[in-house]
Amino acid sequence: MSNTDKVKKALEEHSSANIDEYIHTSSFTNEVEEAIRGHIALEYKSWFFFRKLGADCARSNVALHGFSMLWKRAAAECFADGQWLEGYLVHRGGRSQPSDIPAPKISWPDDPVDPTQPVYEALQVEKSLLEDCLRLCKTADDNGDAALEDAIESRFLRKETKHVKDLGDLLQQCVRVSKQPGHGLYHLDKELRTTKGITPWAKANNPDNIDDLLAEATSDLKDSSLFP
Repeated sequence: MSNTDKVKKALEEHSSANIDEYIHTSSFTNEVEEAIRGHIALEYKSWFFFRKLGADCARSNVALHGFSMLWKRAAAECFADGQWLEGYLVHRGGRSQPSDIPAPKISWPDDPVDPTQPVYEALQVEKSLLEDCLRLCKTADDNGDAALEDAIESRFLRKETKHVKDLGDLLQQCVRVSKQPGHGLYHLDKELRTTKGITPWAKANNPDNIDDLLAEATSDLKDSSLFP
């Protein structure tokens, strides 16, 4: 067979081939692909939920702009994570298949303006994201897909674990201030406004910051006037 014939044969073979299958590794099974799509859908569903909460808190009847910043941050992160994972899916040779995003049923109460139930539901949304990440890791492990497992662990698991703890702490704060309505909710929202929607205790809840926190806590020990 001449070189020209070999080229023609290769062109015929690859012209009709599914190039995505060339990209697939043996561990990238249909089960793994469906699991990734499922988490993408959950990220977009969560994005819609947090967008709704952010809009509710910005209403004049509610006017909790610190909470609104918090939810808008959460929504932006969910949307970015969904886009990242969709890009990762295509990178592995998968196919994006968007599904309908159901409208969130959440509504921030304005008579009275109380944060407890909405924050509880937000905590459940973050927890569902974390649990789905764990499910995705297990699916990856069952199929021997170390690349996906590493991607989920490095980008999602650590921060989702922290988000769940942060919202759990926020729920406790909301329960405390709601027991005696008054200035408590105003000051809690003011804290969130000051930090532009970042929970004030987020740094303390981040294990990566433990060395900085210890250094700050023991900084006075170096002061010879205090400890001669």
